[in-house]
Amino acid sequence: MIVTDKATAAPTDPRGKAGYEAEKQMAFFLRRAFMESRDVLVYNDITLERKGERAQIDHLVLHRFGFVIIESKSITGTVEVNEHGEFARDVQGRRIGMRSPIEQASLQSQLLQGLLNEQKELLRPKKILGKLQPQFSDERFHVFVAISDQGVIERNGVNPPELMKAERVVKEIAEKSKAYEQTQGVMGFVKYMMAKKEEAKQLEDHHVSPFSDEELENIAQFLKRRSQRSGTGHQHATQKRAKQVAPAEVAQPKTKTVGTPFTMQCHSCGVKDIDILYGRYGYYISCRACDKKETVPQKCEICSTKAKLRKKANCFYRDCEACGTQNLVHTNPPPLSNN
Repeated sequence: MIVTDKATAAPTDPRGKAGYEAEKQMAFFLRRAFMESRDVLVYNDITLERKGERAQIDHLVLHRFGFVIIESKSITGTVEVNEHGEFARDVQGRRIGMRSPIEQASLQSQLLQGLLNEQKELLRPKKILGKLQPQFSDERFHVFVAISDQGVIERNGVNPPELMKAERVVKEIAEKSKAYEQTQGVMGFVKYMMAKKEEAKQLEDHHVSPFSDEELENIAQFLKRRSQRSGTGHQHATQKRAKQVAPAEVAQPKTKTVGTPFTMQCHSCGVKDIDILYGRYGYYISCRACDKKETVPQKCEICSTKAKLRKKANCFYRDCEACGTQNLVHTNPPPLSNN
């Protein structure tokens, strides 16, 4: 499924235009491969922020077992990589060093991982009777550098697995998903027990549990809310429109969204059959299943700053002054019957 397309206008400068075409080509390959898949979600051309740092991601793929970040490179000549992981490219017959695109994508992956783990309690329900909190481990994150069709890769005796032609990337994603699937269930356990040492190590590297439907939906909604569309074309269009309207029209109030991106639950037993009640020290969660009580989380799901809880009838909203969002976080169920 394609969640966000590459919607920015093509830049006019040669270098920017070449980069745009490389990203557009990769987006085409991803669309062709995963457009009808409900278990693979593709985000093109988005920006994520965390603690003052920004990551502009060309392509982000969310699948049942993890995440893939793809950095598109518009190489029309030759790109070289040596045994130290240093990159160089051919520019009009001259060999010029360049920043490692693998390292660039890895930093983007680290920012995404940190962002998700900050919200792991909301994105992934606790397991084993509410005792174990799943995280977003390193094994779930992979990066690729996609070189456009016109480019030539000169590996100089080394072969970084992340570096490949754009058309190959979708095959790698499909193969990795298949490798994850082969480690699941009884058949996966039998295969591991019968495997030789080297093959067993590969199976261990791919043995992570798949995201449930609920987790996949939570993560998808979280990424959609936290991501910002990026690109020169979008910025130019915004600036152009700002010049054409009066100053009073430019000033806009903070965007407010109302939805149900997350479901509150008891952290002791993991059930969602809870009430939010008001007591001596303010609002608290009361579990109908195990009768445990706990405080209501105060972090905003969007920007992680402290927010206020507001009650309207049986509905509870979390209002954040920092980012201006108003999210419906829980609706109390009907009272329990005495019969």
